[in-house]
Amino acid sequence: MGIELVDPVDWDSITEQIDIEFGEGTTKALLGDRVPVKIAKEKSIIFYAIPMDWMTRLTEVSEELDFQFIGKELGTLEKGRFRLGLQVLSELAKITHSFIIVSKKAAEAFTYGRSIIRESVLELNPSLVRGQRVLVLNKNRECLGMASLSVDAAKLLRLGGDRLVAKNLVDVGWFLRRLG
Repeated sequence: MGIELVDPVDWDSITEQIDIEFGEGTTKALLGDRVPVKIAKEKSIIFYAIPMDWMTRLTEVSEELDFQFIGKELGTLEKGRFRLGLQVLSELAKITHSFIIVSKKAAEAFTYGRSIIRESVLELNPSLVRGQRVLVLNKNRECLGMASLSVDAAKLLRLGGDRLVAKNLVDVGWFLRRLG
């Protein structure tokens, strides 16, 4: 299937999902001066951000080409849930307060698919709530992936050191484990 501009109504629901978890205006900041486009693949839809002037050129050749990747991958919509793409997470880390900073040991464990326990947490915004997706950063503020909080951040200090704080959803080591 070819590339299409995203319907504004559909895009509003994706924007809402991202902005609720990562802050008002986050989606707009991620797009910048680009527009969202989509490519349908089997049971999912992949969203990309491309410069607006590409769109006219793409519509001219879209019938002839089978696009696999184009522009910056924003994420995938599967079963009504939008999942941010790994390549956009480091950019997102620069514009959101929805993150958790972890120790060096925890950062390494996280990239091997492990979740985060209380003793590993160096910094967490106290306004974040259970179930919210957060970016996982190392001490140098490099984005390692995304996790789901298993506890309200305000209750963090009440937990024992070995208690689960955030469940790994996706990490930079995923590609190596899956394809390596």
